[in-house]
Parts: sequence; structure tokens; C-alpha cells
Amino acid sequence: MRASLTLPTVIETDRLLLRSPTADDAEAVATAMSDEDVMRFIGLGVTSTFEEAHAHVEWMRRAWAQDGFGAFIVVRRADAATLGHVGLFAWDPATWQPGIRREIGESAEIELGWMLTRDAWGYGYASEAAAAARDWALSELSPRRLISLIHPENDRSMRVAAKIGEHFETTVTTYLGVRTGLWTF
Repeated sequence: MRASLTLPTVIETDRLLLRSPTADDAEAVATAMSDEDVMRFIGLGVTSTFEEAHAHVEWMRRAWAQDGFGAFIVVRRADAATLGHVGLFAWDPATWQPGIRREIGESAEIELGWMLTRDAWGYGYASEAAAAARDWALSELSPRRLISLIHPENDRSMRVAAKIGEHFETTVTTYLGVRTGLWTF
């Protein structure tokens, strides 16, 4: 899947463009969400259909429209390949269910999360994109804090979190009944 470089870019790094999602991103997101290895430590650890990926992109777009932040689509500058998404997700800390910050209210925890296609693993793209999204969030949104929810067996994501300055704080149980590590800056 190739993304157009003419779409509005929010953040540029040396190798990546991070932009708000469009409806056209559903196919690229579906590629990641249909991969067992990519989804192993996300949610219940199961893959998603194209329709579910499309709904996920629409939810990301709704977050941007209502909250002014959300997940960025990650595009490799060298070839315009869409690599996945990285960005900000609101969570209700009473239930550990994701949602829209406006609906959750002031208690919302803001997660910095990432999901890249398997062929993008091992090149430092997740760390590069997450650091850029973190810096954007801290300068533009001034959240009281940023967190990351990371499955305790997801060594790759724990390395990304540590590389961008996060540390393990505690364990929480999400609304799905999944115990996950809460990392914070």
C-alpha cells in the first residue's frame, strides 16, 4: 500500500512522515491488523477483518475530529509505504477501556501506542515515530502525563518504550480482562 505524499503531514522525521488518518488508510491498517504476529500482543491477541480495520481507522479519525489528537499514520519517506500507526489514544482509567477523551473526561489517561507492519520491524521506525509523536504531544497538548500499555511478553515494545524514555510503573487489567504493563515517562 502506498500513501500519497501530498496528504497533510503533521510530523516529519529523517525517515518518516506522520499524518492524520484518512479513510483510504483502511487497507494498509488491515494489512497490519490481519497479521497474527503484529496482533499477538494487542487487545485479545487476535487478528481483525478488513471491516474491523476500517472501523478502527474511522475511530482514529473520530478521535482527531473530537479531541484534536489521535493516531498518526506512519509513512516511510523513501518509498511512501504505509508502515502502520503510532500516536495517542485516550483510556478510561476506571475501566481501562479506550475511547474519546471528550467522552471519558478529565480523568482520561493518554496512551502513546504503536503498531507497525511486520516488514517494518527491526529498523528503528517504531522508536523514531514514537519519539516524534511523544514530542508533538508534549509540546502541543501538554498532557499531565503520557502512558503506554504494553503486554508483559512484548519485548519489542518494551525496548521501544525504554528507548524513548519510559519506565514500567505498574500492571493494570484492561476491560478485556488482559493484564498489561503500564509504562510512563
